[in-house]
Amino acid sequence: MTALPHVLPDGCGGAEMPNPGARLKSAVRYADASARQPAWHCACEVCQTSSGSAPAYFARAFGEARQFAATSEDVADSLGFCARHGADLMADSSLRWGVARVFQGVVPRVLPFLAEQRFGESKFQQVYFWAHDACPACAYERRVAGRHAGLLGRHHDAVCAPGGGPGTPPSLCIAHFQVLARGLKPEQRMPALASYAQRLDGAAGAVEALMAAGIPRNAVTSELPALEQALRVIGGLSERAVAPEPPAPLAEALRACSGFEQALAWTHACPVCVEAERARQRWLAVVPLAASYHLDDWLFLPTCPEHVSTLAGLGDATLTAAGAAHALHVATAYVNQQLRVLVRAAETESERAAARIVHWGRRPRRHKKPGMPKSPILRVARCAACERVAIAEMHATGVLLRLLQSGKYRNAFEGGYGLCMKHHAQAYLLAPKGQVRDVLAADQRRRLSGSLHWFEHEARSSAPVDAV
Repeated sequence: MTALPHVLPDGCGGAEMPNPGARLKSAVRYADASARQPAWHCACEVCQTSSGSAPAYFARAFGEARQFAATSEDVADSLGFCARHGADLMADSSLRWGVARVFQGVVPRVLPFLAEQRFGESKFQQVYFWAHDACPACAYERRVAGRHAGLLGRHHDAVCAPGGGPGTPPSLCIAHFQVLARGLKPEQRMPALASYAQRLDGAAGAVEALMAAGIPRNAVTSELPALEQALRVIGGLSERAVAPEPPAPLAEALRACSGFEQALAWTHACPVCVEAERARQRWLAVVPLAASYHLDDWLFLPTCPEHVSTLAGLGDATLTAAGAAHALHVATAYVNQQLRVLVRAAETESERAAARIVHWGRRPRRHKKPGMPKSPILRVARCAACERVAIAEMHATGVLLRLLQSGKYRNAFEGGYGLCMKHHAQAYLLAPKGQVRDVLAADQRRRLSGSLHWFEHEARSSAPVDAV
């Protein structure tokens, strides 16, 4: 039976398939990551709940025939899956027939978006503008995590009710604590944020003390409890880790293509994916040097769980500790920003209450305290690695649109791998009306039509016995 194509992945797949699967999001970046996962495990109970939700979602969405139509609509509206969930789905051979049936319904839903007259419609704008971060499996995980965090929040509210004791927020990772905090009652949110900020600050202090004492050159994370705990707080799920080494298809493309012009004609990977991976590899090469010279942390060190765990995958405990401490400080600053906003809101409300008790005469004018902004704005430092990858993607997209104005490069683009659906959406929105946009639409339409024939064949050849 023919191997399942990399249709869910991001355009970075292998060459054994005729390229139908690459259209709807690539998962190869995560294909080999499970063999190099960090050794720590998740201490966040919400992470433990949501981590097991993806297999249940896939079993229902691709294993039950009555769900195929709804799944096709969800996948079409998100233009595929994220890389991590695409890899998980591809690895499950028991869902092969269901995947083929679902994507038989996805492609006809996506093809109409490529008509020029649909460009200004609200449905098109909704799908294409949100495509980069959309994933049905991620949305399901967020719902599961939200329900669990809601239960914890209601329990926390009950414990903190009058006469119920002070209560302490549960020990969660940074991302899921923010979910819990948003659901808390206003009078409980402030002490919960203050308590969590102290936890983050304590974890960062423990890591900095570890660094000051000196970390052995060959130390591993499991031998450093303070660092291991910090990574649990930051990362939550170890499954989010991406291996530092590029996967085979992208590694081959990086060796063979010295620039974007060569990647445009490469037949085994999306050229924008290649440039994004090139930027990630450059960051991984420069961040140890930057840390050794004690350069500004915000320029090089990561703050998101994915890239912190990728940094840990390099095996340098000192570098991992520097990244963890920086990420904890950024998270602490963000929580403190939230606290300041809540304090300012409480002060404003108390001033209004004082003004309401004046029954005659002119009410006292409220004076703004010096140094307080009129409307506080929450800002969080962006992950340096995420920023570099995003800039590389945008730059590659701009170069692509410029090169497609030349017939030479249009022919190279049409003969190459083409764009994955996520990067196609990004380029299609930025393309000027005319020849370049028409080329992008026609090429993607041709590739999707070819993948539809493959899915139809696969649905027939791998149909289960009961369906036959």
